[in-house]
Amino acid sequence: MLNEFVLLVLLVLVASLLSVSVEWHVAVVCLWLVYAVAGTWLLVVATPELAIAKYITGTTVCALLMPGLRALGSGRAARGGRVRRLADAAGSTGADEPFMLVGAMLVAAAAVALSSAFPIVEGASNFAWYWLGLLGVLLVMLSRDLVRTGIGLLLLLNAVDLLDTMVARNQGVGAIGARSVVTIMLALALASVWSVFQDRAGATTTTARVPTVSLDRPPTLGGIDDAA
Repeated sequence: MLNEFVLLVLLVLVASLLSVSVEWHVAVVCLWLVYAVAGTWLLVVATPELAIAKYITGTTVCALLMPGLRALGSGRAARGGRVRRLADAAGSTGADEPFMLVGAMLVAAAAVALSSAFPIVEGASNFAWYWLGLLGVLLVMLSRDLVRTGIGLLLLLNAVDLLDTMVARNQGVGAIGARSVVTIMLALALASVWSVFQDRAGATTTTARVPTVSLDRPPTLGGIDDAA
């Protein structure tokens, strides 16, 4: 019981840091830790096969998303935030980090209350999927940054995966693989979208830096030409 409690606390910490992270390497590490902690939790409460599938899925997802996150982070630093503005779906800025952190703490409290009042799976801690699901919904609904929206979708899918795993624990390899394929396909779609916005940001920056040359007439000296 203590091990399960420690894992759930770690899950809250790494997912909260993931929701407010602005550095690409921090986001990648935290996302992988979410899958790793969830897999270790499955190792404690379920079967090793489910845990191994979660480890493999998380590693694959992070490997697919890392190039896009790195490109967006490098482009944002090099162009003074231009990539962040172009990747923003509804405005020039996303949700503030302090606000998201407070929201994550409120979501954790709500997950504790819901897991106690409305346990979906008897005989198991319902906090994990309530927490990941509510945090994913928070990121999708309140964040206007495409990166955080994508991370919210991954967290939401992770919560559904954990819930389905605990509802039907004795699942075959086909069912486990199908859920992993869905998650990997979502990661591929997010990587493609982020790549498109990165390319558009680079093209916009290049266009903005092209110098313009006036072909009307050469400059005059002291008004001599005008007077003539």
